[in-house]
Amino acid sequence: MVNDSRSTHTPAAEDYTQPILAHEKSLSQKIGRGSEAGDILDQQLVVLGFQLITQLNTLIKTSKIHGRTNAALDKPVETMLTLIQTLAHDRPATLRLQNDFLFLWDSHLKVSAQQMLVVSSVIEAMAKWKIGGLTFASSVSSKDLRDFAYLFVSLDPVAKTSEDFRQELKTMGVTTIEIEDPRILTLKTDTGGSDLKGQHKARSRSAYEQVSTAAGSLTQAMRDGGTISFKQAKRAIQNIIDLMMQDEPAMLGFATLRCHDQYTQKHSVNVALLSIALANRAGYPKVELADLGLAALFHDMGKSSIPLDVLNKPGEFTEEEWAAMRSHPTEGVLSLAQLRGITNLPARMAAASFEHHMNLDYSGYPKLKTPWKLSLTGRVLMIADCYDAMTSSRVYRREPMDPAKVLSMMFQKSGKSFDPTLLKLFVTCVGIIPIGTLAELTTGEFAVVLKPATDKVDSERPLVKVIAGTNGEPVDNGPELDLTEKDDTGNYCHSIVRLIDNTEHRFDTSRYFS
Repeated sequence: MVNDSRSTHTPAAEDYTQPILAHEKSLSQKIGRGSEAGDILDQQLVVLGFQLITQLNTLIKTSKIHGRTNAALDKPVETMLTLIQTLAHDRPATLRLQNDFLFLWDSHLKVSAQQMLVVSSVIEAMAKWKIGGLTFASSVSSKDLRDFAYLFVSLDPVAKTSEDFRQELKTMGVTTIEIEDPRILTLKTDTGGSDLKGQHKARSRSAYEQVSTAAGSLTQAMRDGGTISFKQAKRAIQNIIDLMMQDEPAMLGFATLRCHDQYTQKHSVNVALLSIALANRAGYPKVELADLGLAALFHDMGKSSIPLDVLNKPGEFTEEEWAAMRSHPTEGVLSLAQLRGITNLPARMAAASFEHHMNLDYSGYPKLKTPWKLSLTGRVLMIADCYDAMTSSRVYRREPMDPAKVLSMMFQKSGKSFDPTLLKLFVTCVGIIPIGTLAELTTGEFAVVLKPATDKVDSERPLVKVIAGTNGEPVDNGPELDLTEKDDTGNYCHSIVRLIDNTEHRFDTSRYFS
């Protein structure tokens, strides 16, 4: 379960260590998949997997300070040996890194918000070495682990390759630890793949419109004082989650849809999409993603108490109008609590409404006179809400801000307005060069970013679609280009020369996702 309250300190790695669990050697072979016992085993493996990550992180950090024979390494080494021997009864234990996620074998290790600090540290360390996986045999020894950690911290990943690392391990006689190369995801270019892509895009578009319609209907019902039914919205959010699990970038592409005349409605849907993607990376289980998505969808419900002429005012607000706008988080909680169609207001829905403008350092609003601990839901919403609001056109700002510029501004407020760990995770969702960004290529063509790069090393080389030629004229059905692709000489085939403010050439990049 995700811990939904803010931690006031950063726990040491040892704080996460739980008693080591063990299971009978043949247990996994006796359990039928899908059974209750199988679920218990899966949960046990997740615990063991995270314990292995924690001890690996401790071993690496300790090895940076002490020599490989130092007694300070005894505890992490001994614990790792126990964990590996427990996990590797039937097959060697393998930790894999793919798309900024850690896996135990092929099972995604979802972790809590507190555990993210440890996981992020291990992911960053493996990414520097371009390591896609680490496999530990059951026969691994204390010396093997110490030698591995010594090489990990003493060799320079900039000057050495993972192959050099393998050779050094071999030279030291370490055969029980194997290093895997990163797994590369290839793009389907065949006709069948194109048809499937088109079908997925159509389903995604339909899901987006369904949740948008549900949000609009419920907002209007609230303004009219009618009974609210969340069933349609719940089904639509669940559909969104299912499609996002299949192709997250494609679904997030719909968050680039901009319409200032329907800003409040579209904004709520986009915040739900962005929040679900971020919460998924923060370790929310699928069931809780649905609750969070619904909460995000109605985070601005307090605006239903504000007159439409104020909400849609193109000019500056008066002091009274600003006071009304700043009251919408509190009004949202009160409105939701009084709805005739809801009982026992969910904590996440209340948090989403009340906290999304509060800021991490409490510099936002509403202002409080008593101590308050921000929920994880609130911290997720702060990032998603701000990003979408700043990249959207509004009645008082017809032109949206460039996504890359918005991310840069948000990072300047990391640790102040936004949770720094969550903000880093958010970048893995939208990309360092965010989805929907307009870019000029070395060929002089203009392209829109469709998907972030899958490898951190190539973070500035996303998947793009050419939308205009060198003369600036729009191109229909332009090619999709993977900017990590190289020619026979090892040079990149295409590169980005500069990022362009979408409004500079009046290109509406959102239409390439709809």
